[in-house]
Formats: sequence, structure tokens, C-alpha cells
Amino acid sequence: MAKKYSITVNNRASNSAYLMVFQNDPTQWAPNAMAVAWFAKYSNPKSRIKFEWGVDTGFSWAETGELKPGIQFSASEVFDASNGQNKITLDYNGAYLFTNPDKGQDPSRFYLAESPNIPVGSKAAVGVTMSGSTVYAVQARPNQNLTFSPHPSYYLAYGNYEEGDVIDVSTINNPLLLPYPTGVYALTTTLNADGTWTNPVTLAQANEERLLLAAA
Repeated sequence: MAKKYSITVNNRASNSAYLMVFQNDPTQWAPNAMAVAWFAKYSNPKSRIKFEWGVDTGFSWAETGELKPGIQFSASEVFDASNGQNKITLDYNGAYLFTNPDKGQDPSRFYLAESPNIPVGSKAAVGVTMSGSTVYAVQARPNQNLTFSPHPSYYLAYGNYEEGDVIDVSTINNPLLLPYPTGVYALTTTLNADGTWTNPVTLAQANEERLLLAAA
């Protein structure tokens, strides 16, 4: 069974907003790729929110118009590559569609071909997914071949972000890196009233702190 990662957030902020998990290096996939708000949940102060995900990778596409920060990427189709078919083609026959799933040369990489039928100046975008949701996206273009090797780093932010928002990671206020040590899959952090974060701790450490507080 694939490992599941999680982050639990104790919200002690002074206002309500969205908690958002994202990955911050879209150019590892393509030079013009952009990050997408991967998971987001609206959260009120004094609440506790948990995100959970796996690392199964795939591809998506959406008719976005021009891909730029502030627009929504809402996938029209998602291709799950976790079954060993790590290669797919985006085609166009009057509408966009994924075709010809296959095994790529390297099982640790993921291959997306864009057919010659893709219109020049296409208003569609293609994305990389993880755990079924889009992480990065790039404008679809004819005759492109994109390859992705997953090496995810996870970040947490608080603000006006909804799931699927195309984001400029350089403008995100005070993101928190989620460092998962080897063999650790569950972390806990607290968002403080001044907008700072506590250092993420493992589930075992968080449980120990809760027991100490209960006994005090």
C-alpha cells in the first residue's frame, strides 16, 4: 500500500482564510510551467485542519485560456499513471483528449507528448498531478514532449488561495516548508496569531505535547 503523507494545522490566526498546500518548483518540469494551489481548505481561527495525500503521479488538461497567476485550472480530464502506464499523449480532434497510454522508457519518469493536432496558440493547458490533483501546469503546444521526474518538496501557506488557482510562488507570503524526515509521514504545525508558524513536529511529538498539556 502506498504511503500517505499528512499535515495537521492548528489554526490560531487572527482572521479566517484558506490553508493551502503547494509544491514550489514548476520549472523542474518545463521552463514556462506554473505552480497550482494543490490542496486548499477554508479555515477559521481555533480550528484544526488536516491534509492527506499520496505520491501517485499522473497528468491533466484543462481549457484555461492564457495560463497566468490568478486564473483557475479546473481539470477536464485526469490520467492516472500509477498502473505502470507512465506515458500519454494529449491530442485534439475538435476537442482535447488523452490518447495512447503506454509504458515509457524509464519507469521512474512520466512522459507527456503533445500531438501535431494541438492548435497553434492553444487555450488549453496540461498539468502534472499528484494524488489526483494538479500540481503544475503549462500551456499546451503542438509537437511538444515533456518529461517529469517527481522530487516533491511540500509547502504550506495561509491566505486568499483556492484549490486549482494558478499561483506565482515568489509572491506567496510566509510559506512554511514541510520537511518529512525519512520514515516520517505525518507532521503537525500551528499557525500563530501574528502569522508565524511553529516548526513542524512529528505525530509522536505532537501527541506527547498534547498529553503533557492535558496533565498540566
